[in-house]
Amino acid sequence: MISFVLGLWMAGIAAVTYVTSLSQRTVSSVMAIPPHEANKWIDVLGAEKMRIMLVHGSAELNRGVLACWGNTDLIVCLFLFVAVVMNKSGKVLIILTAVLLLLGAASGFLLTPQIVAVGRQLDFRVVFPVPPAVAQFAALERMYYGLAITRTLIVATMVALLLHRSGRSSRVRQSRLDEVDTVNDADHRGIYR
Repeated sequence: MISFVLGLWMAGIAAVTYVTSLSQRTVSSVMAIPPHEANKWIDVLGAEKMRIMLVHGSAELNRGVLACWGNTDLIVCLFLFVAVVMNKSGKVLIILTAVLLLLGAASGFLLTPQIVAVGRQLDFRVVFPVPPAVAQFAALERMYYGLAITRTLIVATMVALLLHRSGRSSRVRQSRLDEVDTVNDADHRGIYR
């Protein structure tokens, strides 16, 4: 169960990364080769204003994905923590899961709302001169991705520990099977002791 939840968490991280990067690339590809139907809107609004609107839509999609993942992430990590504690998986896994949960809470409750707020301030700002909020947004994004990388490394460590334990437990089971002696009874039934 713990391995399944860890895999679920890793799949969630991969999905969020894919969706957010895809939405940003889509704006560039649409503006590079706009659909025929969009040309009249580009002529009316102008290419730059249309690009700003598309970037805003993409950014709102990313904000929604990050907020949804933040809530889902906390639920998955809380479930994982309960499973690790109830399974008596050892101090190391319990500590790693607690750190994973705490970093997820920090990311979801502290960083994500700030990223959303500062990002919305920047959506319709002029490019030059560069607003000071750009540096703040970049710093917040670096912290967010730094936490995501740290948490991914924690999950990878947990997976490695679980794999190591499962390999060791199968060797223990095999050694116990090797210790079983068979004694043949008179009626040719095996007695195991």
